[in-house]
Formats: sequence, structure tokens, C-alpha cells
Amino acid sequence: MKVSSDYALWTDPASKGGGERISYPVPTAQALKGIVDACYFKPTIVNVVDSVKIVNPIMYKSFGYRALYHDMSAGLNHVTALSQIEYLIKFHFEWNYDRPDLEHDRNMKKHESIMERSLKKGGRRDVFLGVREFIGDVEYIDEYQFTTCKTAYDGSSIDFGYMFHHFDYPNNNQKKFKSIFAKVKMESGVIDFSLDGVDYIENELSTYNFKKNKTVVSVEEELKSYGKEE
Repeated sequence: MKVSSDYALWTDPASKGGGERISYPVPTAQALKGIVDACYFKPTIVNVVDSVKIVNPIMYKSFGYRALYHDMSAGLNHVTALSQIEYLIKFHFEWNYDRPDLEHDRNMKKHESIMERSLKKGGRRDVFLGVREFIGDVEYIDEYQFTTCKTAYDGSSIDFGYMFHHFDYPNNNQKKFKSIFAKVKMESGVIDFSLDGVDYIENELSTYNFKKNKTVVSVEEELKSYGKEE
């Protein structure tokens, strides 16, 4: 899929303590998963982001804004965001084996068809690039378009060091909720998010309580809601 926008703010956690939020130079795996989930998600599947291609040069722009506080006073804050965004995202989905009750809903072709139709319609929900103020547009692309698209970083290699990678959500209420930070490297504009052979750090955050959806619409009903494929 292709994602484009005027701006994006992938907030660096190190900048959250002060009055200015600063964006990472590239999106995180967790942020891109949120974009994919906004296009199509249900408890039967788990969307997995494989890689992202950064098409345009990484450029920053700073904004000043007045934040309204609970006592109705206002303070001056700043954000440093990315501009002229164009990303190509390569992803796949896997079955959620923590939901054996949804085994009847595991129809790969129909889930793939729903995702494709959703992307061709521009997604099923608004896509936010880090914050609600920065809305993105999504488009369907195939693997050939992903592979052949030229980037501003063809032939170059950039090491971004350690960045937030994703949250590791427990599959039961006894396990810990974790954040994962990993080394991120871009080769010819492409970032591979696989953790195989990559140095990463796990931080335990807390226990995580969750509830399972009691009713899940079947993939057959979901597909009908999209009508016939154009």
C-alpha cells in the first residue's frame, strides 16, 4: 500500500517530557501497523508490517501552537514534524491463534479481497500519521510497484540507531506488556522491520488487561458489505 500526506509526526519518546515534540526521521513498525489496521482489521487476523520504502527525502518543518489546558489557560508549544510524506508499505497478515473460537473465519482469499477492496476505496477509516491533525491518503499498490519505485535514497545506507519498534501485547492477563526498541537501518530507502539478527531491547511496562470481542462479524458478511469488486 502507498501512504501520502503533507505532514507526519512519529514522536520520539525522548522529546515527550518538554514542551516540544520532535518526530523520528522515519515511521515505526507500530505506527505503520496502526495504518494497516485502520484499512482492515478483525480479531481473526494479525497484520504484520514487513518493510517500508521511504520515497521522498526526509525533511522537517517546525510549528508553534497554543495548547489549551484544563484550567482554560494556554501555553505555547512546538512540534517538529516531517513534510512531503510518501511511504510504500509491504505487509501480510497471519492468523490469530490466540482466538481458536474464530477458526471458522480463517478464509485467506476473502480476507485478502476485503483488504484489497478497502485500499482501492481509500481505506475504511481515517488514517492519522502520528497525530489526528495529520491525515494521510492510502492507495493500493502491487509488489511490482513497490519493488520498482525509485527513492531519494537509492544506493545509500543510513543507520538510525535504536528506535521504538513496537508494543508486545500479552495474550493473557498474567503476562507483561512490553515495549521493544531496536536498531533501525535503511538500505536504498527500504527499512526491514524483521527482528531476526537485530539487536533490540525489551522494556516491561505493566500487566495488561483486555477483553475479547464477544461477537465478530464473519468474513463472508464483511465481504458482502463491500459489494462487487470493480
